[in-house]
Amino acid sequence: MNLVLKTPDEAPYKTGKDFSVLISCEGSTAARTLEILQRLNRNLKHESGRLLYQLWNIDDLAFAELREMGAVEAARSDMIIIGMHAGQELPWRVEAWMKRWLDLRKGRPGALVAVLETAPQQAEILRKIILKLKAAAAAGQMDFFVTGAKVGRDEGMVRGAREVARQFVMAHHKGGTPGGLPAAQRLPAGICGR
Repeated sequence: MNLVLKTPDEAPYKTGKDFSVLISCEGSTAARTLEILQRLNRNLKHESGRLLYQLWNIDDLAFAELREMGAVEAARSDMIIIGMHAGQELPWRVEAWMKRWLDLRKGRPGALVAVLETAPQQAEILRKIILKLKAAAAAGQMDFFVTGAKVGRDEGMVRGAREVARQFVMAHHKGGTPGGLPAAQRLPAGICGR
């Protein structure tokens, strides 16, 4: 696949051929989220089509117009990567943005990948944020993956984003659920962390 920054001038998305990724992150997690994109690109270099990506700064989601534009783009994406430093709770702007794109997706398959950073003493806060993100993914019938965090029972759910993305895209191109993993390979967010 050819890695292509999605712009208004790009040719339209081709279902079954292209794969789209939206990255929304804070400055402190930008390098790690882009590393996932680079790994994804390396794993898909022999596939045909385009790996379309776009970058959104989480801080921009505080503005209603930008949050709406970002939600529309996220609803169209096959994979959404959220990168942030886990604070006291999930920021309101992220929750509002997620709620909107979940409504717009209408249960369309996809994947939500969380890249979370936090101090070791904030493990309980991190766990609460992971549970909120899992619930959002489950509500949207999306697969959910976490990288960069190990908390209690979630430790077993931490996946290398490279392998997750490779499986997701391979299924997308080889007759799996459009934009999703075949039923036998899916890991519904609702069962994560049990």
